[in-house]
Formats: sequence, structure tokens, C-alpha cells
Amino acid sequence: MSHNGAGVSEVTVRVPMNIALVKYWGKRDEQLILPLNDSISLTVDKLTAETTVRMIQAVGENTVEINGRRVELSSNKRYQTVFDEALRLQRKRKEDLNKNENECITHHFEVISKTNFPVAAGLASSAAGFAAIARAIQKILNLNDTQANRLARIGSGSACRSMFGGLVHWKKGEKEDGSDCVAVRTESENWPDLYCIILVFNDERKKVGSSEGMRRTRETSTLLKHRIEYVVPERIEQVKKAYESRNFQDLARVIMADSNQFHAVCLDSIPPIRYLNESSWRLIELVEKFNQQEVKAAYTFDAGPNACVIVQKYDVPAFIRTLLQDIIIPSEDLKSVEEELKVSFDCPSEINSPILCSKLIVSPMGGGPADS
Repeated sequence: MSHNGAGVSEVTVRVPMNIALVKYWGKRDEQLILPLNDSISLTVDKLTAETTVRMIQAVGENTVEINGRRVELSSNKRYQTVFDEALRLQRKRKEDLNKNENECITHHFEVISKTNFPVAAGLASSAAGFAAIARAIQKILNLNDTQANRLARIGSGSACRSMFGGLVHWKKGEKEDGSDCVAVRTESENWPDLYCIILVFNDERKKVGSSEGMRRTRETSTLLKHRIEYVVPERIEQVKKAYESRNFQDLARVIMADSNQFHAVCLDSIPPIRYLNESSWRLIELVEKFNQQEVKAAYTFDAGPNACVIVQKYDVPAFIRTLLQDIIIPSEDLKSVEEELKVSFDCPSEINSPILCSKLIVSPMGGGPADS
């Protein structure tokens, strides 16, 4: 952490986005972002938000800049919620230390963030962004993990899952104040051979945002109640067990079943919410074809059409070769995978009714935040 002159503290962190293996959908409290069900996730090491937070001791306006564009805070109130909570925690800490300062000291925040993935395209972009802000403020104010976790969560629910590496379990909690709603790293050692292959089919802003989609599903879906009460708790335990024992087939089956049910719940909403497109369905068919002899790949989709396929490292080349039969992948992305994995791919000269993929990302999973 650097102190640039009087009353300015500055921290830069890099935090990965995460992919839920068992999805969270629906809130029991909109303000505190308390989920209706538990979820469990892994981070995507290569897709990160690199964020600098400056806390300035002076009267001033909070500012947030993402990828060179200024965020209009009046229509994005979550940032202000996070800044207000940070200052409340700072005041509380001073009280706990018996620092009864008479003068009213005012602070404001400047945030500059760069992401290397599309924002608001169903790739959990806000999770990495708010987790990075929370992590940086944690460093500046010397907060504990529970406080930082809450800070991330009230910005964007799933952000609390990006605060740790490894397999992370976000517990919905029962208390009204959200004090027992925390994300924790499970006891399992990280599984370094797990990789994800992300295919971006559409990086435009989605028609139905996650917050609106969750509200609609909570109010109208009859399937959601069954999912929350009976399905999710069992799946969380199945994921933990499969991850701990390195049983890829069991892990893959749960991941795909949960992705399918999440999108079924969205379709069960009134009016129905359709996040998957034709490219998404073709990808599902390709995974099924790849898994005919043995389950070696698992697809999962968040609230958008873009796919995340989880495989073990040694199956990455074979799966990409399967993709190339139906999907046109940008040559520069293929080249970087070839260089990283020291393999070569031959693209078919002609593909019947090809799917266009605008971005292919291959990344290890489970890495944690890093301080720059």
C-alpha cells in the first residue's frame, strides 16, 4: 500500500472472476444481497479485474472508471453502498480502538479498473470488479476477511466468491442482518489440472439483466422453490465430495445438471427468460458428442449465452479439436493456446453452417486474488 502525500492511501489488486458450479439465483434481501440458496464456485485465473483504489482524506466526489469509461454513479448505486459501508467500518474500527476524534474527517474514493473480458455479457464481470474494490479497501483499512466479504457481497452478490482461491462455498445464511451470509474457501486442496475453456458467442449487454431476471424468477417460478429446498443442498455436497476425491466424472455431471436446471428455472419465469442462444445449444451438443465414451467435459452457462467448458488439462487439445469441427475460432486465440500448451491445431477448410466465436479463452481455475 502506498501513501501519496497527506491523507491519500492507494492500493492496486488483481482479482479473478468466478464461475458458479452450483448457481445462485434469487435474493431474499435485495439491499444486503442475501441469496435464496447457497452456491459454490471456482475462479478463472486469466480473467481478472485489475483495480486501483485511492482513499482520499478530503471532501470530494467518489469516482469509478472501468476500462477508460467513467461510471455514472447516480444510476449505479451499488458503488456508493460499498463506499458508505467502508467508511462505516472505518469509524467503527476507530471507536473500537478508542480513538475518539472530535473533528469530522471526510473521505472519498477514486477507483480505476481494467478488465480483460466483456462486461455485462453473462460472464460474472461485476463479481471480479466489486471483489477487487473490496480487496483493495480491505488492505487500506486493515479489515478482516468477514468484513471484506460483506463489502464485496453488497456490491455484487457473487463478488464474495472471488475473494479466495480454490473451491469457494457461498453460504446463504439465515440471519436477517446477513452476518452469517459468507463465502468461505472449502478445505479441499486446489485442483490444478482443472481448466476452463470459455467461448464468447455474444459480448453485448444482455436483454434481461441478472437483477431483473432474479426478481422475475423469484416472483413467478414454481420450480425455483423445489430447487432451493431440495436440489441445491445435495448438489453442493456432491461438488465438494467430487472435488475432494478428484472424481471428474461425478463433478462434471453435477455441473451440467445444475446449469441446465438454472436455465430451466429462468424459462419457468413469467414472462420466460431465455439466456441461451442457438450457438449455446450447438456447444451443448458438441460436449455431449465429446462425452459419448467417457465424461471428460462439463459445460456451464451463467446468465448469458457464453459457454464455460471445464476439462482436465490433458483433455484441452482434444476438446478444442472437437470444437473446430463446428466453430470458427479467432486465429490469434488459437495461436496463443498452441503456444501455451505446445500443440498444433488444423482447422477444417470448410465447415457446414459454422458457429462464430468472437473470443476463446483457455485458463487454469482456482487461483486467488493478487496484490500488485
